[in-house]
Amino acid sequence: MITRAEPEHLKAINDIYNQAVAEGFRTAHTHPVSLKQRKQWFNRHPKNTYPVFVYLDDNELLGWLSVSKYSKNRAALSEVIEVSYYVDYNHQNQGIATQLMEHALQFCKQSDYRIAVAILVSDNEASIALLNKFGFSEAGRIPDALNFNDKYRDHLYMYKKL
Repeated sequence: MITRAEPEHLKAINDIYNQAVAEGFRTAHTHPVSLKQRKQWFNRHPKNTYPVFVYLDDNELLGWLSVSKYSKNRAALSEVIEVSYYVDYNHQNQGIATQLMEHALQFCKQSDYRIAVAILVSDNEASIALLNKFGFSEAGRIPDALNFNDKYRDHLYMYKKL
C-alpha cells in the first residue's frame, strides 16, 4: 500500500536512505544522515504540495519517494519538482519503485506541476532504467562531479515533461 509518510515513518525512511549512503555511488552523501537531519528534511515536505510517499507491506516500510521543490525561492521554477526514491535493499527488484513512481507522477500531474527532475549518480543503472521506463530523458551531466574516495562519477540530470 502506498500512502503519505507520517513522522513515525522517519526512522525507516532514514534507515533505507543510509543503506544507499553506505553502499556509495547512490547518493552524494558520504556519511549517514542523522534522524535529526531527516526530521528537518521532512518538515520541508508539506503533504499537500511536496509529499513523501511510502510503500508499506503489513506496516513495514519497504520504500519511499519524495516530491521536492526543485529550486528554492525561484518562482519561475515553481512548476518543476524533483523526485527522489529509495527501496530497502532486501526488497529491491519487486516493483516497489515502479509503483511509487506511478503514484508520484499521478500526484504531480494532478497538482499541475509541468516537469519532474531526477538528479543521480551516473553509475546508478537501476535508477536510470526506472526513469527511462517512465519516459525521463537525460538533460545533462556534470562530468566527474562526485568524488567517492578519489573515484569520480558524473552527476546526471534527467527530466520528464508531465
